[in-house]
Amino acid sequence: MNALDSIDDLTAAPGAPAPEDADRAGFYGLIAYLMAQAPDAGTLGALGAAPALDADPGLDEAVALATAWQGLQQVAREMSADAVALEWAALFTGTGRPEVLPYASVVLTGFLMEKPLAELRDDLAALGLARQAGNGEPEDHLASVCEVMRLLIERGDWDAQQRFYRRHLQPWVAPCCRTLSANPLARFYAALADFAQAFFMLEARALGYEQ
Repeated sequence: MNALDSIDDLTAAPGAPAPEDADRAGFYGLIAYLMAQAPDAGTLGALGAAPALDADPGLDEAVALATAWQGLQQVAREMSADAVALEWAALFTGTGRPEVLPYASVVLTGFLMEKPLAELRDDLAALGLARQAGNGEPEDHLASVCEVMRLLIERGDWDAQQRFYRRHLQPWVAPCCRTLSANPLARFYAALADFAQAFFMLEARALGYEQ
């Protein structure tokens, strides 16, 4: 699954977002990309060499995000692309039930393709979004819902972002990230889960919700 090709935006795109929204969209896109497939060596190198995040010391969520970003960068510098690829496969693929199933339906109900997925599909249709033809991955995968948020930010639709986050991210992303972070097979993806959880906590604050 390529998260960046998993959702088609059927509406016309507006102008470029404000810098702070571009940063938000970039983080959603990064989480989507890394959850959808193992990064190659170039991506790991770019991640490890990226600038540190400035954090307002008076904002706990921002400090936590900067700290988690530093941790993710450190692991990206220490692990090879082959090692991360093996970890990704061990966590998310394989025969039988994978170690981690990052789907809203699984986290909320214990089963794949349940009510949360049906509700998400209804809302995607209303937003003019659809799963790309040929992509068999259910839309409630964490990579896909992050990709939807990226697209909504790029559209500049604040109300749609608030509604989508409240309905399709807030109820399940924190326990999903905790499960991934705690898995004994995870190192790179534990760091990613910690970063994602910190980012979602800051997003919840920005969007007017508590995580």
